[in-house]
Amino acid sequence: MNTMVPAVLLPVLFLWTVASAWYFLVLLPNRWRVPYEQSLALLDSDDRDELERADRLLGEAVNAGPRGRALHRIRFAQAHVRAMLGRYEPARYGASATVLDELIAAEGRTEHTAYLELWVQARLENHARVTDLYAEHRSLLDSRPDSRRIAAISHLQLAVGHWRRRETDGALHHFDRVRELGELTEHIPPEVNDLQLVKGVQAVFDGRTDEARDAFDAARKRSEEQRLPTVEAEAGILVCDWEREEPRRLGERLGHLADQAERLPSDDDRRNDLRTGIAVLRLLALLREWLDRPALSGAPSPDDFRELERRAGALREADPESGDADLVEGLVRYYFALNQPEREKALAVLQQGTERAKGVTLPEVVDLMEREREFGGEGDAISRYLTLIGEFLDDPDRSEADRLHFQRIKAKFARFGDPGELPDSAVPHQRAPLEDQRRRSQALRRRVELIVYPRIRDLRDDDPAKRALRELLDELDRATEAAAEGAGVLHEAELRLITSTAQTLLPEETYDSEGTGDLRGDR
Repeated sequence: MNTMVPAVLLPVLFLWTVASAWYFLVLLPNRWRVPYEQSLALLDSDDRDELERADRLLGEAVNAGPRGRALHRIRFAQAHVRAMLGRYEPARYGASATVLDELIAAEGRTEHTAYLELWVQARLENHARVTDLYAEHRSLLDSRPDSRRIAAISHLQLAVGHWRRRETDGALHHFDRVRELGELTEHIPPEVNDLQLVKGVQAVFDGRTDEARDAFDAARKRSEEQRLPTVEAEAGILVCDWEREEPRRLGERLGHLADQAERLPSDDDRRNDLRTGIAVLRLLALLREWLDRPALSGAPSPDDFRELERRAGALREADPESGDADLVEGLVRYYFALNQPEREKALAVLQQGTERAKGVTLPEVVDLMEREREFGGEGDAISRYLTLIGEFLDDPDRSEADRLHFQRIKAKFARFGDPGELPDSAVPHQRAPLEDQRRRSQALRRRVELIVYPRIRDLRDDDPAKRALRELLDELDRATEAAAEGAGVLHEAELRLITSTAQTLLPEETYDSEGTGDLRGDR
């Protein structure tokens, strides 16, 4: 009896063990292994239906209760297939990221999960996350060449975003990372190296000088690190120092910059612009040197003007189409002109500037030139005056005494010869109605101003000649208002104004009461 019990139990125990082993080692694993292995055959497909079927099979495998490494493999395959389905349905990228987060939390990152996470975050356009992942797990990712390209794409996207928002430092950071990765560097815009310069220029225009200097310093350091020319950055720093730097020192620094610009390759697009900009600054720096001289030290010397011509010539050579050199030189010469020939030379320089492609168009300068052409020189003034005298002599409203007075004045100008292309015959006059006297006086005022301007233009506002002219013009205006009471008052004012104009044109004459001088004595 005792031997029968073991004989019965042992086969039963054996059968139970075999059954258990078959259940746990064959039947149960097959519940997840079969769908898992079937899904693996579909993962490389580009067909959406097959990928959907693979996702369902992997779901069945997960529900079958795998444990440990088996579960990790199934979850990774599930994240992979959902990432592939994201090409058809972008929301699946998010589902893939969720599965990956759970898998990484349970198992930690591996070479495969790190790469898939990088790829999925790139598809979700979480570019900042992509760059952080690559920086943190570079040791895992560098074994996959594509990971460097993915990181480079995200850095480019972030750089472009910063660039559009004018966040220069951020854009430069990401462009530098792209260079370090060595991928897609051909997509870095050539203008990137100028971003710090652009930032500095904008700060200068906004009056933020300290910020501009920092930007130019950073640009210079960046160029030095890349072994590129630093002339642009140094020119920006000089502009920041313009107000507080000693003018002569500015000129020396600009001379060094001009030499650097000349050494740039001839095919460098920046060369001509730099040469032009530096030449403009050198010309202005010369004016700063003149302004820095002690008060009452005198006008610029001939040597000063030769240096002005040399620097203006350098600017014309750098940019033949620009009128900036003519503008500066012409205005300086006009301001310091001592006589009419010098003034005409200055106007010729300004006129030359208006004829260039990028000519002088400042309204104030154009108005100055037009006014000078209208006024003419002293010879023009005498011709205009003789014409005016002739018209008064032919005026039938004038008394005989007035005509004699005008004839004696005209005789004073006989030594000047023929006044030019003036009409020989008298201009017929008609008696003007009283209501036209105002217009007639206004015309006379304008003509007298044109006649005397070349002689009084350089006088101070409080000079007696200018003050006397203003008083006589005011008297003419008052007489015009009183013309309705009789033409005699107006004629008297006109006569005095004409006589005063003659005295302005011929100040060396002595007008006395004998008929040869102050012709008012004949009255």
